[in-house]
Amino acid sequence: MYADENSSDELEAIYAERRDVDLEMAQMHAEADAWHAVRDRGYCNHGSALGYLNPPAFEAQKLLKPGQLICNAGCGTIFADDADWYAQLDDPMANPVPLPVRAPAPAGV
Repeated sequence: MYADENSSDELEAIYAERRDVDLEMAQMHAEADAWHAVRDRGYCNHGSALGYLNPPAFEAQKLLKPGQLICNAGCGTIFADDADWYAQLDDPMANPVPLPVRAPAPAGV
């Protein structure tokens, strides 16, 4: 502590820091819940993708042309480029793609 500080200043700083962390964690949990809700409804959230590689390291990469990506989170959607994948990643329900392993939930559920 500095000469012009007292223990209550230190405690206030600690509590403010903890509150900020709690608020950040709550926000992250809410975003994660929304992320998982997409899959729970039966749609792909495009959480992982493979890019073009020559020679391909994975079978799915054989389907790609330079610059393209393929979703390997469940749906196999081919994206034109990084920007296309990021747009779908940011809002997977803008153009929902059903997961092939299960039927999607009815709209509005």
